[in-house]
Amino acid sequence: MIDAARHPRTGLYGDAFMTFGPNPENRCSIAATGVGLISLCVADLEGWDDNAAEKARVTLRGVTGEIEGCRVARDTFTGFYAHFVDMETGENLNSEISTIDTSLLVAGALFAGEHFKDRAPDIAAMAYDLLRSIDWRVVVADKNKGVINMIVKDGIGTAPLPAYNEYVLVSYLALLGQPENPDIRDLWYNNFAEERMHELPKSKYRDITVLTDTTTNHSAFLSSFVHQFPFYLVPEYAKSPTYRDYFANACLADRLKWKELQDVPSYVWGYGAGPNDGLFGGYHADKIGNSPHNIASAYIVAGFLPVYPAGIYDLYALYQLHIPYDSYTNPNDKEDERKFRAAYRYGLHRYSWWHLEQPNRWYPTKITLIDWSSMLYGLTAFKRGMAFFTERLIELEQLQTGTASYADDQNTIA
Repeated sequence: MIDAARHPRTGLYGDAFMTFGPNPENRCSIAATGVGLISLCVADLEGWDDNAAEKARVTLRGVTGEIEGCRVARDTFTGFYAHFVDMETGENLNSEISTIDTSLLVAGALFAGEHFKDRAPDIAAMAYDLLRSIDWRVVVADKNKGVINMIVKDGIGTAPLPAYNEYVLVSYLALLGQPENPDIRDLWYNNFAEERMHELPKSKYRDITVLTDTTTNHSAFLSSFVHQFPFYLVPEYAKSPTYRDYFANACLADRLKWKELQDVPSYVWGYGAGPNDGLFGGYHADKIGNSPHNIASAYIVAGFLPVYPAGIYDLYALYQLHIPYDSYTNPNDKEDERKFRAAYRYGLHRYSWWHLEQPNRWYPTKITLIDWSSMLYGLTAFKRGMAFFTERLIELEQLQTGTASYADDQNTIA
């Protein structure tokens, strides 16, 4: 699915896999491109793609302007990337310059660099150059409270977002890229380091303590993907016993909240984000207390597998009993059969339990890659263990002591 969303010439990845339309789509997501780079590492490890290293190389050349006719839109002053760009040319498609989407791209590049470093050290060098081509100082909004700017405009950081959230990744990469900058150091060590995790804002669901982004509303919760991205993409969080406890709590709260819907089987759960095209509205990040139409995200179940391995049975039950895309038939409505198989061709993602039981079902028309990444990461960790991630994530101490494979003889941006 992810490979189908990749542009073969530029190496950029579409925002979504189109279930009923042609792929790849015209709109590239920089965040999805980071996911694509990690997917190439998985495909290489599993033996699914003998050309994975070359594809990663092309993708990095594409995002850094080394492919003729493709120059991906970036902020002139800081190097941060536009969120959505044209797959062919890299032209900005009326989107913001995004710090988190840029970070997801860089995280994927560094991950690929570590994975392929022995066979293709040039990929690692390109990834590190990408990290260092960005002036991360603009992400710091309030270094004492963990507030990070979401948008960059003409070299200035704007749209501050309070901790805790997936922007932990932004802080981590900023420190990797400019470890000597005092504001960047303070942003991380005052808020996100292991010894500070217990001071992050929290909410309670049925006496289950979960991390959140506000100190004023103790019943405010975050979409479950927010907890998952740092777990897989930030090494200190992947290894932290403290964070693992909060991660397990987020999983438990998600599962228990779904149990309040008494007509839903126990294996239906997962508050994720994604498009609702054809059902209602548009894109939405579902969470406890804010989940219109109660759409479940199977990829959230997969993302929690490291702390809830029994979730694999939930996925299996759903896939076998309700979404058997490879064996579903409808002799009385061949169009329904075609749509069913197309919508779920690559397995489980975002679905409406109630609409599965209706004669006129809602079928997802697209699968956003950044949201589906939780399925990729979770199933990989379930099969290979978290070592697959921790061995390919660059730790802060590793880079600062010069032991990273491609960090030698590099000068720090002042």
